[in-house]
Amino acid sequence: MNALGFGLVDASILAIAALGFTLQFGVTNYVNFAYGAFLTFGAYMALAANVEPFHLSIWPAMLIGGVCTAIFGLLLNQFFLAPFVARRRGLIFALIVTFTLSLMLGDIYIIIWGSDFKELDYSGTVAHEVGPFLWSNYDIAFMFITGVVLLAVHLLLTRTSLGRSMRAMGDDLNLARVCGIRTEAVVAATWGISAFLAGVAGVMLAIEQRTFTTTLGDNFLFLILGSVILGGIGRPAGAVIGAVVIGVAVQIGVLFIPSGLAPVLVFVALIGVMLLRPQGLMGATPRPPGQL
Repeated sequence: MNALGFGLVDASILAIAALGFTLQFGVTNYVNFAYGAFLTFGAYMALAANVEPFHLSIWPAMLIGGVCTAIFGLLLNQFFLAPFVARRRGLIFALIVTFTLSLMLGDIYIIIWGSDFKELDYSGTVAHEVGPFLWSNYDIAFMFITGVVLLAVHLLLTRTSLGRSMRAMGDDLNLARVCGIRTEAVVAATWGISAFLAGVAGVMLAIEQRTFTTTLGDNFLFLILGSVILGGIGRPAGAVIGAVVIGVAVQIGVLFIPSGLAPVLVFVALIGVMLLRPQGLMGATPRPPGQL
């Protein structure tokens, strides 16, 4: 039961990151391999606010990390990724560009912050028994934050004009343009939302791991990809379901196999899904003919 409880905590962090990733894919229609670097950036921005020079508490620092990452994502899209995508559209081309960006950011992070381990400044960790589970106050806070984020994204997609525009672009980009949707503005808003979620998830991950380096997000990226593919790429609800399945499976798997091999369960699950249900548990976002 403790393993299940820890798995739910991991799933709450993974769900926020996977939700941002799948929202971005649903609108921009390309896989962002630099997404893990956004998590790392958020953690280091929170570190700057939390440790030096501002010495803020962890929760304002988390918000600052998310906002800074949102701005960072907007700037990267505007001045780096968008010009490449506008010049040549295509899934493979976008993969190469974002993978290259991920490598570049990793080296830049090392130059700025070094490769030594960092630690956020927070205290007051208290264990609580919640039914059969043993969670710290930070674990409970993470799951609460995830619940708020999921509700906010659901309301955004179903109750706002921006959300309806995002869904329309995910269904058919060309038709959305014909209907008068300002696609460039919607893409920019999506980048900001996606990067904000990545930044918040990165701070939560840094707290959970206690110490972290510039590889924080890169090491977590394959779990994000696994959650998105398992649930159905482009499906927000599928990303959350995939995150829960993978988060719980990895923690429970540690009971039966060495911890270093537990992530292998992710790939086993992906192989099974690709063989039995290639579109994912919730089904992938449908694309019109000629659109990736």
